[in-house]
Amino acid sequence: MLLGFFVSAIFLYLAFRKTDFGEMVNILREADYVFVIPAVALSLVSLVLRTVRWKYLFRPIKRINFMNLLSSASIGYMANSVMPARLGEFVRAYAIGRKEGISKTSSFATIVVARIYDGITILLFLFITLYRFPFSFPPWFRNVILAAVVFYLLAVTFIVLLRWRRDSAFKIAEGITRFLPEKLQKTLMRVLNSFVIGLDVLRSARDALAAGFYSILVWLPNAAIIFILARSFEITLPFSGAMLILVIVTLGIMIPSAPAYVGTVQYCCVLSLGFFGVPRTLALSFSVIYHLCTFLPITIVGFIFL
Repeated sequence: MLLGFFVSAIFLYLAFRKTDFGEMVNILREADYVFVIPAVALSLVSLVLRTVRWKYLFRPIKRINFMNLLSSASIGYMANSVMPARLGEFVRAYAIGRKEGISKTSSFATIVVARIYDGITILLFLFITLYRFPFSFPPWFRNVILAAVVFYLLAVTFIVLLRWRRDSAFKIAEGITRFLPEKLQKTLMRVLNSFVIGLDVLRSARDALAAGFYSILVWLPNAAIIFILARSFEITLPFSGAMLILVIVTLGIMIPSAPAYVGTVQYCCVLSLGFFGVPRTLALSFSVIYHLCTFLPITIVGFIFL
């Protein structure tokens, strides 16, 4: 928890250093906030699309009422905004598990699968935009990209093994956990066994493909938010540029930070908009409104459902 706040403090310093705060206030005062309305609407559309995808991930386990899924998802995303270490994912699994009488571990498995879909979609966007914009990224960001690629490849491989080569996956898990106390190892293996039930979505090619399709739909409104809000500050971006900024921000917030990813969002906006020649103070002003439009509406909805 303290590490996350420390990381956020570093990124806030990197984002705000050499900033002319008087100029920033003027930029925020003169921005055209009419574009905030569609940006907030798109943020809520993304939430609905995430819920529809979650419904497909749950279908092999249980057919669940859409509103129950929406309320649980909203509460989970709200918790991610106010709690450290992405604890909202566990809150979401607990909420839907309690509402529907489903194993919390199985519920959490569907969330992990959803995150894998998100990662694959973001990497797809990355490769598309890298082809379109062959920028020279700083070494630390190249390392983040490499780490993300390796992580998702390993995660996908392990999940595939869990689904179709369960014995091999369990042998790997036992090998990794053999240095732990015996009681803890047995507990983790029981959790893993329950987790497998949540992977039943992969049993249905139709549901798996539908989840993949909705994963792309989930992220397009998020890119559209950046594309639209840029107009508020008279920043001219192609839609593919908005996609690149979304990728950089999303990979940046993978780094452990304070609740709501404070600091990482600001710095990644400054970094990514800098590739398009946007001055630091203007990019930072954009990041403040972008952050509010993407996190505040869903957080409010989550509190209402809670």
